[in-house]
Amino acid sequence: MPSAPEPQPAWQPAAGSNLSTAQLGATLKKIGIGNPLPTFIAGAVAYIIALLASLVVIASAVAAALTADTGDVTGGTLDPTGGSTTPSSSDGAFESIVGLLGIPFQLVSLASFGSYEMHMDLGFFGSFSLSWRGLPLLITIAMAVAGFVLARLAQRRWSSNGVLGAALWSGISGLGVAIVAVIIVRLTAFSYADESLGMSLSMHSAGADMFFGTWALITVPLFLGHMAGLTKPRWWPLVADLAAGFRLALVHALTFAIPVGILGVIGGAIGLAVDGDGGSVLPLLLSLPIWGPTALALLPGLGMLVVPVRVSTQGDVESLGLRRDGEYVWFFDLPWYVWVPMVLIALVVPLLVAVLWNRGREIEKGNVIALVASWAALPLAYTAWSMVLLGLVWTSAQAHLGMMGSIVVHMGLALWMPLLAFVIGAVIEAISRFGAPFVDRFVPGFLVNWFRRSARARRTEQGLADGPAAPGQAPPAPFFPGV
Repeated sequence: MPSAPEPQPAWQPAAGSNLSTAQLGATLKKIGIGNPLPTFIAGAVAYIIALLASLVVIASAVAAALTADTGDVTGGTLDPTGGSTTPSSSDGAFESIVGLLGIPFQLVSLASFGSYEMHMDLGFFGSFSLSWRGLPLLITIAMAVAGFVLARLAQRRWSSNGVLGAALWSGISGLGVAIVAVIIVRLTAFSYADESLGMSLSMHSAGADMFFGTWALITVPLFLGHMAGLTKPRWWPLVADLAAGFRLALVHALTFAIPVGILGVIGGAIGLAVDGDGGSVLPLLLSLPIWGPTALALLPGLGMLVVPVRVSTQGDVESLGLRRDGEYVWFFDLPWYVWVPMVLIALVVPLLVAVLWNRGREIEKGNVIALVASWAALPLAYTAWSMVLLGLVWTSAQAHLGMMGSIVVHMGLALWMPLLAFVIGAVIEAISRFGAPFVDRFVPGFLVNWFRRSARARRTEQGLADGPAAPGQAPPAPFFPGV
């Protein structure tokens, strides 16, 4: 008697499904889409590092406040009747605690192009609102640099993504971080209400601006980090100067800003001490993490000697004793012992970077693309960095004071900065070609390793693999210490 057939499972994998999955993975890898996990982790870690940087900013603000001479300070917040008040209910206390714990998230939101909004309703006395925009650059820089470095490390370690995968996973990683960030920022909004007085207060920085800002500040550094970690194609030496130009422009800005910034801090401390306000020096130094990066970012603009800071006031400012105007603050508006060294350094640094730019550069002869890229590298790099500064270094405040009117204050670099940056980049390029070769022999090789090392290493590896260079091609770069 034949046995009954065994029951079959409701679902069976189709024959060859594993092969199809493998084929799909191979196809995705061919078009440059690899493992997304390292990119997602890099985006999350970059946001965590930004939170850590916000704690540094908070600690700096607290330390500066504790050391400042504020006179007789009493605890508590005064209400309109003159008494000291604290939230009367447990719900209010809980909301206040949540608001305090959310301050790091609010700062990261502010550093991601968010706007910190405060709205106060005073019942019979009307309402008051304040909006503050201004990037705490320490947090912004920490998040962007962390994303770039981690993405480059992931690309070099696993190297499973191409250009398409880098763009796709970087965008999704930035989107995920932005969604989580906007939810947390909104949930940790600081709020307070006192129904007996008819007063309410709400402060947060959640909004579309911080959402898209966070998305961009995570996505762009991740993508650029992947690009920096990718194996360069054989034609890359033709346009390698474009990438090296960005590094040179950054070094130029830092070489000017750091010594001038140090001189400015020392000069400011001396000025405060001479004016009998020496007690303000320590709080000023302790608050460096708050204002220091912004001041350094302003200095490259002033270092062009013709790019001032613009401060404008609008609205009903006359009622507050202010003048409605838009004035420019030039480098010579600073004390003479600050702007004189600034001018000297601003004139010397372009000559130094022009010498470094010329050192070790090789351009393939007879190639139009290489020639155009070599001439365009510095003007484009200086212009791009100036536009980055315009986007980062600005502060604006808006206050609506009910019956007293409103006021708007804005500070930022002049809008013509990119045009001047383009000209300065072209001038440095001309100096490097027609003046720097006369002093090239006196430049130590280790000073240029950062600019040309990767290009020389690729050419050396290619030369060892391919043998002697073909006629018409540039010979391998000479040996420099540290290569």
